[in-house]
Amino acid sequence: MMLRPIHRPLVTAAAALAFALSHAALASPDTVAKNEIDHLLQYVAASSCTFVRNGSEYPAAKARDHLESKYRFVGSRISTAEDFIKYLATGSSMSGEPYHVKCGNVDELSGVWLTAELNRYRRLPHLTHVAQ
Repeated sequence: MMLRPIHRPLVTAAAALAFALSHAALASPDTVAKNEIDHLLQYVAASSCTFVRNGSEYPAAKARDHLESKYRFVGSRISTAEDFIKYLATGSSMSGEPYHVKCGNVDELSGVWLTAELNRYRRLPHLTHVAQ
């Protein structure tokens, strides 16, 4: 059966995502990782930044919703906050385009932005890591 031209990129993107995620641990995230991922999602939502996905700009709340949707879809294959950033929050699984974050005059890759926040969060006193 021949795929229509529009379906070929979708099939390719889905296969690439499945391959990438097959290399991630199959276990569900432990409590620490889950709290870190939840924090990153809250951080995205609370930011005043604009998120660029596939050439379109989105407000923070929409970006968080998108990332949460991706996480719900493959969450059982994500075992660390680093996996979340690497496999879900750095680019489009459909187009392969990287995600960008625009904060004021600064435009940076979402993976760099989220990794900096994850590192900052991990340096906080333990009590701030308690899920609410």
